[in-house]
Parts: sequence; C-alpha cells; structure tokens
Amino acid sequence: MIVDMQVAASIPELWKALHRLLQQAIPNHHSTTLFLDAMEKNPGALTLHSQPSRKPPEWWKARARLSPTHAWLDAHPGVKLYSLDDVVPDRVALKNSDFYRHVLIPEGWDKLLGLTLWEKGERKSILCLRRAMNQPAFSEGEKALMLEIHPFLDRNLRRLEKHEEEVVARNSLQQFINLLPQGILLVNARHELVFANHEAFEACAVWNHGAAAARQLNGRAVFAVPPAFIEVYHELMSRHYAAALADPDGHHPPEKRRLIHPTLPHMQADLSLFSLDDPLLSRPNLFAQIINRESLNPSVPATMDRQLTVLARLTQREKEVALLVRDGLSNDEIAQRLSKGVGTVKNQLQSIFGKLEIDSRAKLISLLR
Repeated sequence: MIVDMQVAASIPELWKALHRLLQQAIPNHHSTTLFLDAMEKNPGALTLHSQPSRKPPEWWKARARLSPTHAWLDAHPGVKLYSLDDVVPDRVALKNSDFYRHVLIPEGWDKLLGLTLWEKGERKSILCLRRAMNQPAFSEGEKALMLEIHPFLDRNLRRLEKHEEEVVARNSLQQFINLLPQGILLVNARHELVFANHEAFEACAVWNHGAAAARQLNGRAVFAVPPAFIEVYHELMSRHYAAALADPDGHHPPEKRRLIHPTLPHMQADLSLFSLDDPLLSRPNLFAQIINRESLNPSVPATMDRQLTVLARLTQREKEVALLVRDGLSNDEIAQRLSKGVGTVKNQLQSIFGKLEIDSRAKLISLLR
C-alpha cells in the first residue's frame, strides 16, 4: 500500500491507496477524512471522506466553528499526531459541549487520531481517523503506525501538489498560446512536431495548399511542416554550429530568419532556433511564428496591435467571417466565399458579437480598421 501511495498519479489515487492501507493496518474504525485545507478556509471544499458526504457548505462552516481542534492546533504548532483526548482532556466537559451534541452524536464517533502536516509553521493538511462510541480506544501501537505513515503522506502530497501546479501552469500557457492570433510552431531536430497551436495548423495548411484549398481542409489532419521551413532550419543550424565552434565559451544570440511565401506574400514566417543547453551538445528546435498579414493593417502599428487583440478572442473560423465583414461582404457573399450556409455565417456572427461585446456589423468593422 505504501508503494501505491508513492506511485499515485493524482490526489484521488493517493487517497484510495491511503484508505486501503488504513483499513488493513488499523481496522474497525468508524471513518477517515483527509482535509487538504487544514485551516478550513473553505470548509468541506478540499476534503476526502471514507464515507462521502453531500452536506452543504453552510453545514461544514458550522461544523468547523464548533470544532475545538483548530484552537488547540494553533496553540501546538508543529505537532504531528494528536487525539481527541489531547484536545479535550476532560470527558465531562466534552459531553457537555455543543461539539459533542451537534457533531459527535449525529456523526456517531467519540475517538479521534489526527495526523497533521505542516509547512512553514502553518498546518497544511490533516488526516483524521475516528472510532465509534462502541469501539475501543486507539492503542499505542496504532498511534505509532500513524506516525510511521506521516513522512510518506507528507512527501507524496507535496509531490502531487507540485505536479498539479505544473499541469495547471502548462495548461494555462497552452490555452494562452492557443488564443494568439498568430501560428506558434515548435519542431525538433528530427522534423517532428513538438507543439503547434490551432493557428499554426491552419497557417501551415494555407502555406502548403493555398488559401482556397485550406478552407476545405482540416488543418490538423493534413498538417505537415512546410518544406521551406526545414530548409531554413538546416541553414540556421549550420550558422549556429559554426558560431558555437568558433567561440565555444561565447554567448550566441539565437539565429533568426524571416520567410515570405513565394506566391502568398501576405504569409510571413519568423523562424529561429530554440535551445536550452550547451549549443555544442544539444540539437536546437525550430521555433516558427506564422502571421497572415492580409488579415491585418501593418501600415499603422497601433491599428495592427488592436486587430491582434480583437482577433485573439475569436476562433479561426470566426476570424475568417469577421475579416470578410470588415471587407464589406454580406452574409450571402461570406457564405459563398467560405462554402458555408448563410445560417452558419449568422450563428458565427452572433458568437463574434458576444465575444467582442458589440451588437452591430458597423462596430465590428470599426474594431478591425
């Protein structure tokens, strides 16, 4: 069971492994709860139970107010293991308390072991193990076993917390990149795709097949790195290694090249090498930023910045509709140009209006000029 905890890939998996361990090692207990938010800033929200509870947030808040545990832990920072007898030594006082009447009796327990995890002087998480009123008290051996579990639980909760933070950061970054109005493409030295946002798939389809054909294709399904990009990559690599060999200890700025499509001059790709390690050992990736200049007004930088901001809020198909509206086309003309139904164009236009918080074609045109 300890091994299961150490290889758990998520908090729910860790909780299942921990629960199985406690069922075997300390049987005949009433219930188990893992409070991931030991301070209960949002009572009940970050809590895992052996007996799932659907109590409302108000119930959890009232329960937290009645519990004497928080005040006791505030007065005993750093304590790893405690029992209900530690918190309320006087059993008579316990039975006369609101906590006993409104929590212990309804829930059916009166014995508790709490395993507390701390970080920088503040309690982080608490594992609670309870026994019912007709069950025996926890033995000294069971308390010792709980203390043996402490480092495994602490280490794996920290590991999974870090993993979740990394996943959130990575997903947030990818969501941000996917909203950029320009294609972002990363290709490794074997010419394999490392990353591409939606715009990159669409832009590569246009680069490889032309604008008219690309509108009928699924950019992801037909994706291929444009051969011209690969040619420039090898050119940049030659310059990169020549500079590194000439001055191994020097700082070498990344090699860059701007590429314009030979027949679609509005399609531009800024290509550069991306490397994190020693340039003599690593093989840099190709980083590409692909921009369709036809959809922007490059003559006025401030205007182009505003257009990029507006277009970043729309999907690729919505951008196509919005730009054709800007160019003065009617819904029927847009439908014919994009091989869509007029109803589809109207629905996409309403979606555009909602995302940009506008209510007319005139306002959309104003935003894109």
